[in-house]
Amino acid sequence: MYDSSRSSDRFVKQVGQLFSRRGWLVAFFLFDVLIIYSIFTDAVLTDAWEFIIPGIGVTIQITVWSFLLALIIGLVTAFGRISKNPLIYNIATLYVEIFRGLPLLVIILIFAFVITPAIVDWIAQSPLDNLAQTIFGVNPETIATTSLRTRDIDSVWRIMLAFALTYGAFMSEVFRAGIESIGRGQMEAARSLGMNYAQSMRHVILPQAIRNVLPALANNFVFLLKDTSLASTVAVKEISQLTRQYSSNNFRYPEGLLVLSFIYANLTIILSTLTNYLEVMLQTDKKGG
Repeated sequence: MYDSSRSSDRFVKQVGQLFSRRGWLVAFFLFDVLIIYSIFTDAVLTDAWEFIIPGIGVTIQITVWSFLLALIIGLVTAFGRISKNPLIYNIATLYVEIFRGLPLLVIILIFAFVITPAIVDWIAQSPLDNLAQTIFGVNPETIATTSLRTRDIDSVWRIMLAFALTYGAFMSEVFRAGIESIGRGQMEAARSLGMNYAQSMRHVILPQAIRNVLPALANNFVFLLKDTSLASTVAVKEISQLTRQYSSNNFRYPEGLLVLSFIYANLTIILSTLTNYLEVMLQTDKKGG
């Protein structure tokens, strides 16, 4: 016979467990619904939303491309950090210490206003000038009579390189820790099977190391997404810069900042939730293995 009281108690218990562990998420969802309703019913918020939302594509573009470049830089640097060659080790360590020691805002300004103009001046005086102008989209009809100029380099490229080199330094330490977490016996076993050092790293060590550091890499992606707000300092038209423009042009700071916070909160919380899920899945696989 169906026991309705027992089923009801079980449902109440499950709801209680949900709110005890995920109450914050439920509250955030309800708050989200309220803001979405306000955006579509309040004319001022709608105007702010329509002005700011185009910048989300630039924000995502900067985040994804910077992260991919940082992964490559970080992995290469990690090998330098574990290298037994003193020259390679010291070059890699110097890079890591400098970029971890400088504030990200300072690095952005240096790349935007010091390094980029210096590189452009060097290219303009070299045989690579015409090729560089073609790559950066200079009008083909004027290439023969002009030289590459700093303004030809989109600020997005400058900011992505600054982010990539900065986060590459942090990710190198993540990769290094992941590689060193694999026991030496794994390398010795691979070498005993006839693999050389590179093959052992590629087929045995790296797959295990990357699996171990996936949650840390995912967290760095979230941090990078939030740090893209600093791109507004060099007038890159991502969501923070568009918010500043909207607020200053219309003197609507509360509405602009509310929309900006709404976008960032949703992006970061969704990514953080996926990161937590990834950690749980990896732990479950380890226990199962």
